[in-house]
Amino acid sequence: ISHNQNPDPADPEGLRLAISQQGMLLSRQADALTQLSATQQELFRRLDNLTQTLAGVASQTVSSATAASPVSGDLATVMSAAPEENIRSQPEPFHGDVETCGGFLLQCRLIFQQSPRYYQSDQRKISLVVNSLRSKALQWAQAFLAANPVSHLPFERFIGEFRLVFDQPRKQEEATRRLLSLKQRNRPVSDHIIDFRILAVEAGWPDVALKGVFYQSLNERIKDHLCTQPEADNFEELVTAALRSDIRLRER
Repeated sequence: ISHNQNPDPADPEGLRLAISQQGMLLSRQADALTQLSATQQELFRRLDNLTQTLAGVASQTVSSATAASPVSGDLATVMSAAPEENIRSQPEPFHGDVETCGGFLLQCRLIFQQSPRYYQSDQRKISLVVNSLRSKALQWAQAFLAANPVSHLPFERFIGEFRLVFDQPRKQEEATRRLLSLKQRNRPVSDHIIDFRILAVEAGWPDVALKGVFYQSLNERIKDHLCTQPEADNFEELVTAALRSDIRLRER
């Protein structure tokens, strides 16, 4: 029988030969599986060793980081306590109008608060104010600083002299007078209430004293419509009711 021919299963001798060959093949496959299993076990063992090694390294790294954390924490605290300051902020230019003096000085104070380290010195504060002056306000500063050098001038004195010239000395009394004479006329209530609130703050009036004054400042159409609505209990409710009435009347 040729080695290249498969045995005939119908032949008893051929059947024995086929069984023998299958047995040898199964034996070789079993040996291969055994070797593969041993190789796999060795691979798992090496993987476990590598995992343990990495775990040890990670533990040492965490310990080192924990030991160094107080210094890092202190540094982070210092950094967070000293945020970057925006020293480029500038107030709106001031031309010498007494009505805008208070707002201009408010902007300057806010800039000083936002960058306290930079504006520690009086000279830098004065420089910020002067650099924002225009027209007659700058002319005043030029004359005043010619007689009072910035290097020896306290900021509070500079601002005090500045207020004497440009800030209204009787601002509260003037605001009260203007508040009592303020009228809505044909303007929308939304525009009228802005002027009313500004004067109320400048006059220093509390909300409980504003309800009657605000009602009297409204035009007759709004008053007539409010008479058909539930009465407001306080100033803010009256403002809301007046705004609602104005919208309804303008929709007609």
